[in-house]
Amino acid sequence: MMRKLRPSWLLLAAPAVLVLVVVVAVIFSGFWLASTGAGSQAATGSDEPREEPDAEPPAEDRTVIAYVPYWDQERAFDSVLENIEIIDEVSPFWYAPDAEGNVELSDPQHTTVDRMMVRYLQEQGIRVIPTITNLRSGDWDPEVVGEVLADDARMEAHVRNIVDLVIAEGYDGIDLDYESLRARDRDPYSAFLRELSAALHAEDKLLTSSVHPKTSDEGVDERNVAQDFEVIGETNDQVRVMTYDYSWDTSPPGPVAPAEWVEEVIAWTVTQIPREKVVLGVVLLGYDWVDGHGETVDYYMAMSRARQEGAEIQRADDESPWYTYTDQSSREHEVWFEDAASISSKLRLIREYDLGGVFAWRLGGEDPGVWSEVPKYTGALGQ
Repeated sequence: MMRKLRPSWLLLAAPAVLVLVVVVAVIFSGFWLASTGAGSQAATGSDEPREEPDAEPPAEDRTVIAYVPYWDQERAFDSVLENIEIIDEVSPFWYAPDAEGNVELSDPQHTTVDRMMVRYLQEQGIRVIPTITNLRSGDWDPEVVGEVLADDARMEAHVRNIVDLVIAEGYDGIDLDYESLRARDRDPYSAFLRELSAALHAEDKLLTSSVHPKTSDEGVDERNVAQDFEVIGETNDQVRVMTYDYSWDTSPPGPVAPAEWVEEVIAWTVTQIPREKVVLGVVLLGYDWVDGHGETVDYYMAMSRARQEGAEIQRADDESPWYTYTDQSSREHEVWFEDAASISSKLRLIREYDLGGVFAWRLGGEDPGVWSEVPKYTGALGQ
């Protein structure tokens, strides 16, 4: 009997079993899609994996630049070597112009061009782009640059002498730090940049420039007027924005680089200069103000004084550290400086504004924790 009934049972039962299997499969697949997020993917028609809303995107590889001052060169180069896997470029503060368009040492008695270090860094894949600055023996000299710019022959000689220096020393390019220029220098300085850019690029060398921070073309004084950001962006491979000294040595005490102000500067700058050329400047220093004047202090100096004076370090809203103390002469001091936490609050702008990288002014005495923060926003070390 059973053998006779089996074929007919299968014919009647098979459709019902098939339907049941399909229903179960659909229900199970629905639970699976919901748990993996694949359902949202299918609903949007996207083949890309769904990213968690709070997930931090991986940092792309951005340029990390370190400035080496001639007056603290040993400590600064030690810091470069300690962080050599993070740093892409080094700019030693070595050269200055004279009124004839020549290039000389910034401070002949105290400047040492370390050619062995240059070669070693280049062998490690680090570009060496020295700085030519109108900081001469500790003072800014806008007039010497103005004299060069005002005379076509001197300007041409200056371009030629810069290019000759870069080629003779085997540098990867040159960095200009011509500060506090006059408003009348704007057009000749732009012409100078065009000539120098063409001459360096013809030799496969880089041109970078440091610029004063501003949030409009005219800025706050004539040094801002002198720098035409559109021309600077067109002619330079990098534009290094000095987003610091919001409070300076002769200003009232306050934060050196408040994050809100830094962002205002960057937000305007990227409307004038291609953002991939814009390099965020972070300062590794601060000031100890007393009697209307601020003494420059590095991180270790600031921390040492706080310990010695028993001062409590406080934090501004953007993590800028500061404290006060009274010295042995009963004078009231106020100290603002930068550390890893405060600098991190600015480094986020590299990602948010898709900038070309970051430069540090300057190495020597900085908070070592900074070098743990930089890779998080630049992609150094694969982070």
